[in-house]
Amino acid sequence: METLTDTLMERVDDLVQARNAPPEWGNPLLSTTPTSHAVRELAVRTEALEKAVREIALEVQKLSAQS
Repeated sequence: METLTDTLMERVDDLVQARNAPPEWGNPLLSTTPTSHAVRELAVRTEALEKAVREIALEVQKLSAQS
């Protein structure tokens, strides 16, 4: 049986597209990535993190309401 934590972690991982692969060209963390591309990628990541935080906040709110 999956726990709430497991399913929430999976949902957050999906939203932020967690990667275990080493950085490659196009990754905003590499100095060889052009600035315009890095800024765009960081904006996408920021949006995904915002969605993940909202998901977490909703789950916390649901759990608080049950208590």
